[in-house]
Amino acid sequence: MNVKVPEDADPEFAMAPMIDMVFLLLVFFMCASSLSTTQSIPMEIPTAAKAVVPKERPDRWVVNITRDGSLYSGSSRTTIEDLTSMVKARMKEVPTLKVYIRADATTPHKEVKKVMNALAEIGEADFIFGVFKPSENP
Repeated sequence: MNVKVPEDADPEFAMAPMIDMVFLLLVFFMCASSLSTTQSIPMEIPTAAKAVVPKERPDRWVVNITRDGSLYSGSSRTTIEDLTSMVKARMKEVPTLKVYIRADATTPHKEVKKVMNALAEIGEADFIFGVFKPSENP
């Protein structure tokens, strides 16, 4: 079927769908950025001049330990027993689960060691530690 277009009609570009898409992308990125920051609580992490950023960055189970020894799984307060049961259940779903431990700079090491030992008892021994790497160019 041939549709005749008048020769004097100017081609038009519909802006309304483009504006809708821009707003949808804006909302998506706002939601995604807020989700990515909910895994940690504010704390002063230790400084390590020779820290190395891992090449591969898989999703890791985030464990936060505050200066008073309080334990958080992501941003939810928990106990060692609850943490180990949650990690153990997650390890059944994801056998290659890795743990990211963030401890405050003033947290006693015995608190970090308790968490490491509890996780090692259930078979999770792949940890990385959160540290601040100062920039070479201040």
